Amino acid sequence: PQRLQVHRRLLYDDDRGVGEPLQELGADNKGLVVRGRHLVLLDTAESAADRHRPLAQQEFMAPSVVLAPGGGPSYRPGQPGLQQFSALRRELPPNVHLLTLMPWDPGTVLLRLEHQFEKGESANGSQPVTLDLLNLFSAFAITSLREMNLAADQPRDAVTRLLWNPATGIRGPRGAPGGH
Repeated sequence: PQRLQVHRRLLYDDDRGVGEPLQELGADNKGLVVRGRHLVLLDTAESAADRHRPLAQQEFMAPSVVLAPGGGPSYRPGQPGLQQFSALRRELPPNVHLLTLMPWDPGTVLLRLEHQFEKGESANGSQPVTLDLLNLFSAFAITSLREMNLAADQPRDAVTRLLWNPATGIRGPRGAPGGH
């Protein structure tokens, strides 16, 4: 059985571990009001990820619009504004998500792309993807690139991963004595 609890308000302790009434008051000194939206996706186990991943991206990872001073022409009332813009010249494959695109160092941007599906999660979506970055963006040109770790603080080829053995602790970096 599935249980969904959005919020509860109790005037008396219900003996379920809190040890006191749950009487949270809002700014108006009345009980908190919780509003939300619940999405339920009913599908087979084999195809659920194919629908869940794109829907989750659409719902929870929508782009944020950020405005900043730019070097372009100033907006003037009555002048038609730009109604739509994409920094991409072509769509990304459906199983690739643009996670980060932000200024990093002068003349450098941090670009993070993620494969949305885990290995074996989807017959189609879990397949490896090759993406040509040349001419992918309309707002800038890629002149060189360097693959970094997820935190973008080390080149990927300089990363040494530690192997963890829950029974004995850290075994060491891969390739080192005690590691793999």
